[in-house]
Amino acid sequence: MEKVVIYQSGTGFTAKYAGWIAERLGCEAKEYKSVNPKELTDYDMVIYGGWIFGGMVFGYDKLKKLNLKNVIVFGVGMTVPSEEVAAKIAEQNQIPRERFYYYEGGYAPQKVGFMKRMMLNMIKKSLEKKENKTADELHTLETFKGADNTNKEAIGDLVARCMKK
Repeated sequence: MEKVVIYQSGTGFTAKYAGWIAERLGCEAKEYKSVNPKELTDYDMVIYGGWIFGGMVFGYDKLKKLNLKNVIVFGVGMTVPSEEVAAKIAEQNQIPRERFYYYEGGYAPQKVGFMKRMMLNMIKKSLEKKENKTADELHTLETFKGADNTNKEAIGDLVARCMKK
């Protein structure tokens, strides 16, 4: 079965996961902007990764329009991974839950553009003001200092699913 990992990465965390997944599956990882979307129909399986902002998987809307048959999606964001987070993002992006995986990335302020940094600062300030913060919210606040929370072991379920096909 011919597979490919396609991704869009804003700060490098999604690219890191894409590389790990491609390595484990023995296929290529390619940036979405370097691919002719029509060539994706040549693959039996497309694994798409995008960074998460405002609950949306960046670039997935473009991929969705291609009506590919066998797509697995992963999103990378700052939130601590949980079933609740993954289900919410899958629903918001209209991705069948069993075809979506969520991974924690991190925060690289030096790689984030001015507008996104301003929006993230508003989220950070809102969290800082909140009383009775959860452990996950405290973790997110710590991440705002700049962190790489990627986890190579997290890709196991996605890789196993892709190998079964």
